[in-house]
Amino acid sequence: MDFRGEAPRAYSTGSELGFYFNDTRYLSVWEMTFNGAAPVPLANELRFGGNALVFSMTNRDFQMIGDAGRIPRDTFLIRRVLAFYLDNVYETVEIKNFSSKTQTLQIEQWAGGRFDDIFEVRGFTRANRGRMLSPDDYVKGNERISTLQYEGLDHQVRKTFIHRYFEAEKVRVSPSLVGHFIRINVPRKETVSLKTVISFDHPSDGDFHGRVFGGLSVADQFEAMVQRREKALLSPLVVESDNAILNRAITNAKTDIHMLLTQGSNTDLYPYAGIPWFSAAFGRDGIITAYQLLPWYPSVARGVIDYALAHLGSKVDGFTDEQPGKVFHEMRRGEVCKTRELPFGPYYGSVDATPLLLVLLGEYIRWTHDKEKLLVWWPMVLRAMEWINKWGDFDGDGFVEYKQQSPRGLANQGWKDSHDSIMHSDGTLAEAPIRLCEVQGYVFQAKMVMAGLAKFLDQDELAAHFRKDALQLKERFREKFWDSQSNYIYLALDGTPRPCDVRSSNMGHCLWSQIVTPSQAADVSTILMSEFMFSGHGIRTLASQESSYNPLSYHNGSVWPHDNSLIMEGFRLYGQTAHLEKLALALIGVLESSNDFRLPELFCGFRKRGVEPPIPYEVACKPQAWAAGSVFLMLKSMLGISMDIDQSFLVFNSPLLTPKINTLEIKNLQGRNWEIDLVVRRAQHGTVVEIIRKTGDLRVLTVK
Repeated sequence: MDFRGEAPRAYSTGSELGFYFNDTRYLSVWEMTFNGAAPVPLANELRFGGNALVFSMTNRDFQMIGDAGRIPRDTFLIRRVLAFYLDNVYETVEIKNFSSKTQTLQIEQWAGGRFDDIFEVRGFTRANRGRMLSPDDYVKGNERISTLQYEGLDHQVRKTFIHRYFEAEKVRVSPSLVGHFIRINVPRKETVSLKTVISFDHPSDGDFHGRVFGGLSVADQFEAMVQRREKALLSPLVVESDNAILNRAITNAKTDIHMLLTQGSNTDLYPYAGIPWFSAAFGRDGIITAYQLLPWYPSVARGVIDYALAHLGSKVDGFTDEQPGKVFHEMRRGEVCKTRELPFGPYYGSVDATPLLLVLLGEYIRWTHDKEKLLVWWPMVLRAMEWINKWGDFDGDGFVEYKQQSPRGLANQGWKDSHDSIMHSDGTLAEAPIRLCEVQGYVFQAKMVMAGLAKFLDQDELAAHFRKDALQLKERFREKFWDSQSNYIYLALDGTPRPCDVRSSNMGHCLWSQIVTPSQAADVSTILMSEFMFSGHGIRTLASQESSYNPLSYHNGSVWPHDNSLIMEGFRLYGQTAHLEKLALALIGVLESSNDFRLPELFCGFRKRGVEPPIPYEVACKPQAWAAGSVFLMLKSMLGISMDIDQSFLVFNSPLLTPKINTLEIKNLQGRNWEIDLVVRRAQHGTVVEIIRKTGDLRVLTVK
């Protein structure tokens, strides 16, 4: 019996699965059949920091090739290893025959794809598409190479190269789907391996395949390569506690950050936002992630600042919301954006990315004292500051606001960018231009940072100017955003102007920015940790008594770990230690109840019931960069770590370890010219910081 030419039934354009490269799905079909049947899955495992997938399978009961007999189920162990390194996919298929005689198998390998732009996969309908080109098939040395190719409306030809290291016969189905088959004899008790490399736009150079293609037999070599790359990209920092689950969470968070880091041509690092839908550079997400990773991994902050300033807005473009000095929101590289069918290549519809970049810059300089880079960046930094004062405050009322310009852009341009995320207490949506409370806090923070940096560069007059602007903004904010009767911060002021009088997590960011007084901070902290906002798993994005509250929504009642991590840092800055500990215990509880010891992008805001985990949000990204970064900012907030700008003192301000953590050991924490190892211990009358090793001129100060 011959099974050639039967296309896989799973081939469907409705599926979201596939191999993606540069915001394009290069392959939507990558399937293999054995004697015409799909294998039976047994187990799967994610290995090597997310860089490899191992699928263990067996065969179905199927008919023999050229014989009336049948091969019973469980005759073969089929192990399929997909390894991802740089821009290539390496596949090894190992077939072990457990029967007492040689078996003949016909294996079919199917590959297909229409080169869908990621926005097409997500549902965007295009009026026109490019054209599929005829696939190529040729032999080069010991490789049989097939090429699927598509010419887009942007005149770019995108190609998928499939390098097969085994003899195969091709069955052409269509330009978007090709199949190859091979008949192999698998001796009794022996294993046969089939090896394939997939590369995108350029053929693989073949230098790497020999090592990877040993499959599991050289797993240690592959893991070592991944670890070498991780060490090259991130510092050798080690953070360990006496809590095994927290240690797993720290390791997984570092792994996820490493997985999402992309290295540009100038060697700078940028953390892509999340998998699957946000595997791209996002301004706000990358900036907040880099902030969360300070002081632990400062190279990420340096890369993010470099990248953001290199793509700073230079002109006025109403389609992409670009303006001079503005930091981008989203950077896509697919055909739909290159042809300007959608505005995301890059898109600048973010009101907060620009001040947040300046906040990150200040924290980076504080920890690294990198004056050389600051001098290089300074002219562009001043342009970003000019955007805040001119374009950001386009109506001249002293607050930074936004209003959608692009017809295909975002209606809301803060971190809660859903169309219905900014509202009044009666549920009606806010009218533009909208002045978000947290954005004013970011701007205040940015101006205070700029004052400090200008003074650091001996520009005292400019420093005084920035500081004066910041303090004037703080006073205006107190007058317009503070509800003196209910003692909370309005979510926003809309264009009428009218306060958006709802209790939201946004006001927690105003603690982080320190735009409120200590007494206001105490009132805000109490509201944030009230039964209406604190679910037991974390602080909700919107209080449960608000009319727009929906615990199943994206932004109107869900819980976001990154949101909570910034609020924890705000609690630390205002000495709200009890609230900080309670919130930290909640997030540690989420990690304990997780099946993979990771924090997701978000989860539903239902009240915690016993030891049950939070209800997941269906399409939450995992890994997500700023969710992973939340673990590191949580640790920083708990320890109260800070550094003065002249790098004289490493300060632990009221450090705390929760009842679930008795010791926390930090090795290889580095600054400009110092390095330190220390242990933080929970004691009967507080927390003790013990220095184990120290190099350089650094003093450690613990404040209670």
